[in-house]
Amino acid sequence: MVMVYPRLILLLSGVAFLLLVFVLHFDPARPSARVLRHSVAGLFALLVWNAFSLPALGVNPLSAWVAGALGLPGMGLLAVLAQLP
Repeated sequence: MVMVYPRLILLLSGVAFLLLVFVLHFDPARPSARVLRHSVAGLFALLVWNAFSLPALGVNPLSAWVAGALGLPGMGLLAVLAQLP
């Protein structure tokens, strides 16, 4: 028997609607788009970093932005900051 969860259906439709609105109003020339692009790239870089046996780095919006904006030096900075007491 298949269970239908109305809250889950409403949540998924709400997320889909928000993504649709966001995609329709996305302008790559705006500064907020650069922040979003750096944050997504940094999130991906942090997830790849944590997949290897390197010092674990915390994943939060600020560290994702730093890693995306600064690249590999930003990852090194976050690794050094993670080792501080």
